[in-house]
Amino acid sequence: MKDFMLVFRNPASNQETFANQSPEQMQAEMALWNNWMGKLAEQNKLIGGEPLHPEGKVLHGTKKKVTDGPFIEGKDIVGGYVLIKAESLEEAVALSKDCPQLNSDDGTVEVREIMKVS
Repeated sequence: MKDFMLVFRNPASNQETFANQSPEQMQAEMALWNNWMGKLAEQNKLIGGEPLHPEGKVLHGTKKKVTDGPFIEGKDIVGGYVLIKAESLEEAVALSKDCPQLNSDDGTVEVREIMKVS
């Protein structure tokens, strides 16, 4: 088995939409995610994952300059990640196809194999 990271991206413009959801809408959204991740866990494919807060810091270059970010003005915002186990990139992609991130025309799931360094 190989390890893969699924990176969830939304257009920056969707951040305001998510922030303005009613408690019922947020609960329904979380239920979709919990169900999808539960299915991965039942298959022993889920390693873990978490949503990310929208604010953070960005470090730049050799001078390690620190700036605020990412900014809503940016094109895409990384909203979270999940780590999974799969036999191949093709299987990891197949496992990602039911992800609630793809319930929006604008949502994307980036599937990347984690490179072993040791």
